[in-house]
Amino acid sequence: MELTDWVKVAAFVGAGLSMGFGAIGSGMGEGYAANKACEGMGRQPAVADELLRTMLVGQAVAESTGIYSLVVALLLLFRDFSVVNFMEIPAFLAAGLCMGLGAIVPGVGEGFVAGSACESIARNPETSGVIIRTMLVGQAVAESTGIYALVVSLLLIFVV
Repeated sequence: MELTDWVKVAAFVGAGLSMGFGAIGSGMGEGYAANKACEGMGRQPAVADELLRTMLVGQAVAESTGIYSLVVALLLLFRDFSVVNFMEIPAFLAAGLCMGLGAIVPGVGEGFVAGSACESIARNPETSGVIIRTMLVGQAVAESTGIYALVVSLLLIFVV
């Protein structure tokens, strides 16, 4: 095989690793948030609309690291392979691993925060405003590590 073929293999495997691992955290986090929202609706049907809104906002934030993984995967898949160098092989594999693994825990953590917010609103609906604000701040902090993984992955793709 030629060098171009090896670089393509690395990019394609990196894309698969990015999206494969990246979907785990988002999926688990979103499922957890939905689970807790459903439990809350079962206990407090009167606040079902507020729980639904909170769940959807929480899930949207938990999905962001999955979207970062998708972006990295697409960049690797549709990379211009007309000019290649040997260092792209480990860089593309590392970019996929970095983003894929870097997306797991933020997605799960953000989903846990959203699920806890739904539980809290079901227990005490009057505090929904402060709970949602706290949820968003907590999710923003948890998101930072996913953003770091995205930045490093982009550097590995474009700086090599």
